[in-house]
Amino acid sequence: MLPSWYSDYKSFIDKSIESYLKTYFNNKVCIWSEKFKDIILYATKWWKRIRSIFALEIYLIFSNKPLSTLDRDDDIVKFIISLECMHAYSLIHDDLPCMDDDEYRRWELTTWKKFGEYQAVLAWDLLNTLSFEILSQISDPKIAISLVQLLSSHTGFYWMVWWQVDDMYFECNKEALTHDNLVGLHNKKTGALIKSSIIWALIVANSNSDIEKYSIFWEKIWLAFQIKDDILDIEGSLKDTGKSVWWEKKGFVHFMWLEKTKKELEALIEYCLNSAKELNSEKLEFIVRYIGERKR
Repeated sequence: MLPSWYSDYKSFIDKSIESYLKTYFNNKVCIWSEKFKDIILYATKWWKRIRSIFALEIYLIFSNKPLSTLDRDDDIVKFIISLECMHAYSLIHDDLPCMDDDEYRRWELTTWKKFGEYQAVLAWDLLNTLSFEILSQISDPKIAISLVQLLSSHTGFYWMVWWQVDDMYFECNKEALTHDNLVGLHNKKTGALIKSSIIWALIVANSNSDIEKYSIFWEKIWLAFQIKDDILDIEGSLKDTGKSVWWEKKGFVHFMWLEKTKKELEALIEYCLNSAKELNSEKLEFIVRYIGERKR
């Protein structure tokens, strides 16, 4: 059972996203905008919000602010909405028939399966560009420019797009994939948005000097996140995970087998817990443990 503070953080994030999107679409006048709004709200509604909760907690630690003081106009909230739009964009993209061809996420039909393929592509297009539009509204122009540049980098060719190029290549050439390739591949996808959640929160909190210090933390936590996903592909089920699961012969379990993969996960979680303890944050400690112990 999730603690009350986690539910409070998630509820705050969920309501902020929903409020922003409803206001955004209320300003748009076209015959099909209401239906399209429903697609966007559907595509952004299910997630665990781990990346955003990471960002929110790190921001609150370094800005020394309580959650109760935040509202939708605060820069950290704009950043979180942008992050979640980009996350939803990446998942819509992954699920398409021409990519992973997935039909379920979080116990619900994927966006393309529920609404249709071209509708999902249009939602994917909007969420991508909307992420940048939201960041451009951050009050400090220097921070806004910095975040737009980072988002462009983390979602461009050398990160998320490269990941998809590599992923499709190795899908057809599994014999060419190595353990190191796999780490690098997921670094460009899972790692990109987890890195963003941590680094961007430090930038918004004006704690740029701490970015290098916590760079190893983000490297370890994204790897733990991905390894746990691969373990769930073996031990999980549609009922537990809310998505289609199967053993891919290109995951970490394929290269290290299950027991060694679990030991690698334990070592990564232990490292990240030590980093969280340095920040004296029981909330970060919980998130780290949750990543290692989750069933979904």
